[in-house]
Amino acid sequence: MTYLSHPVRRIRDNPRDETVSLVLRLGDADAGRIKKRVEALDGEVDAELAFETLRVVVPQRVVAELCELDVEAIETAATLGIGSGDAEEDMEPNDSSAR
Repeated sequence: MTYLSHPVRRIRDNPRDETVSLVLRLGDADAGRIKKRVEALDGEVDAELAFETLRVVVPQRVVAELCELDVEAIETAATLGIGSGDAEEDMEPNDSSAR
């Protein structure tokens, strides 16, 4: 059974007329077959990440069909912070109270 993050479930149930960047953790799924399915749904594979993971960009209207794939998990790329570049945003290097 595929794990779907809460944001993915909301998109699946209430898609908008826009695209979304998702992360597909493949587990034992065949990467070539998954890539072909994403492309058949008018999406694109944006990146191949570590640990058998693909980042894809798809129209929200096809998220329900992606959720039927036999993969380990589907999450939004934003949820995972992939490519966000703000990992240190909450740090204050000159905070005198930390001394």
